[in-house]
Amino acid sequence: MAAIPRLALALACVVLAACAPAATSGPTGGASAPAAAPPAPSGQTTSAGSAAAAPPAPQKVNVAIVSPSEVMAIPWVAKDSGIFARYGFDAEVPLVTGTPRLVQSLIAGDFDYALVGTTALMRARIQGADPVILATTTNYTTQQLVADPRTDLHTLADLKGRTVGVTQYGSEGDTFLRILLARAGLAESDVSVLQMGGTPQVGAALATGNLEAGVLAGAPAFAIRQSGARLIASGTDLKVLAPSGTMATTRRYVERDRDSVARFMRAYVEAIHYFKTNREDAVRIMQEHMGGETDADIGMLYDSVRDLYQPLPIPSDEAIQAVLDRETDAQAKSLKPSDFVDVSFLRELEQSGFVDQLYR
Repeated sequence: MAAIPRLALALACVVLAACAPAATSGPTGGASAPAAAPPAPSGQTTSAGSAAAAPPAPQKVNVAIVSPSEVMAIPWVAKDSGIFARYGFDAEVPLVTGTPRLVQSLIAGDFDYALVGTTALMRARIQGADPVILATTTNYTTQQLVADPRTDLHTLADLKGRTVGVTQYGSEGDTFLRILLARAGLAESDVSVLQMGGTPQVGAALATGNLEAGVLAGAPAFAIRQSGARLIASGTDLKVLAPSGTMATTRRYVERDRDSVARFMRAYVEAIHYFKTNREDAVRIMQEHMGGETDADIGMLYDSVRDLYQPLPIPSDEAIQAVLDRETDAQAKSLKPSDFVDVSFLRELEQSGFVDQLYR
């Protein structure tokens, strides 16, 4: 199919975007007003004739995302709309592919927050590390298994003896593939699983015919399917419970600066409102970060997820328990969903009336 090779250039753009340094420019326009400086600390005053006190310097935060995905768009929106700046943050939003890799970096303190797959986060917690889930986008995995249309791979049963690409072992895509194999009655040894490094790389390998099948999500999944790749299974269609678009930090970070985390979560929830109520600007921001897809294509992605974003993105105990139930580590049996989350920030916003005020 001619369209598949043509897609390689578009997917290559996504790969290059993943390797490029994060933008450091300010808001890029749209409907929001210019960011206001953070208020001066209480008790700090100026007298007539004296120079006005300088506002505190913006707090630098690094908010890494694991995939250029429509369910991970909120940090882009918060930065480019000026919301992060208005809440006193100088934010960088780098793309770091591979959930296990990003979780390790978060735990090591390389990033303040990470929007990442849930399974690796929970495994790290089970093994004694301290990541904590603050919010989620949806309760069903958005991973998709797709095949090169030039192959005769049409069903899950056809996977036997095939080579399937995933981002990393232990990633959401790798976990989804193993769930599919179990549903099809296949052993994990029935397929060869290749680590590709990231979602864009899986898409590029499919586009160039170097991979028979792959598991991916976000813009690369949309692009490869638009170009003719065959959908074999969708986590959303199959209702595979697993929180997706998971915002996390570490308990150490929360304990060190709880006020900052509270302010960050307020900005995050406001950015969800901005996303849901400013379609044109949200589509523009997504397009800038998702490998140069057309307005029409990004608009379709936006429309497919707009209603998935809940005004108050509280993690689902049921979805987290489903992930926990799939774990084979004996220590997992002694844990419960509340051991992995901190919803206190979102509950405080709910009780304050902040969310209701946004949607009036």
